[in-house]
Amino acid sequence: MNKTLLIIAVIILLVIGGYFLFMRGYQAPTPAPSAPTPPALQREVTPTEEGVLAPTPSIREFTVVGSEFSFSPSSISVSAGERVKIIFKNEGKAPHNLVIQGLNIKTRTIDGGKTDTIEFTAPSSGTYTFYCSVPGHRSAGMEGKLEVK
Repeated sequence: MNKTLLIIAVIILLVIGGYFLFMRGYQAPTPAPSAPTPPALQREVTPTEEGVLAPTPSIREFTVVGSEFSFSPSSISVSAGERVKIIFKNEGKAPHNLVIQGLNIKTRTIDGGKTDTIEFTAPSSGTYTFYCSVPGHRSAGMEGKLEVK
């Protein structure tokens, strides 16, 4: 029985010794040092065509007030490709909206005292008409111009 225990102990020592000899020659790959995390950016970034990150263009914001039967301001000027935000404020008593003709951009029809906001990228240069699509309002003078340079 002592002989059997001795053989088992020798086998265990050989296995453990072989494991350590084998592992001593093996070097685990070391992870590459990670780059420091850059400070938080102040603006959102988007990939450009070359794949390099570039700042997202800022949004040009306008408040357009609608009433019976006009817009103020009645003319807005922006650059092609510029991000535009229009806050439409109905200060009239009747429901109104703001529709930009030919661009499929419009606010909801809202009651007096309410606001609605639209955001879009200005299209190619040209002059686009905006108007209130409530029947009779455009013909009563509720119309303006969006000039894209």
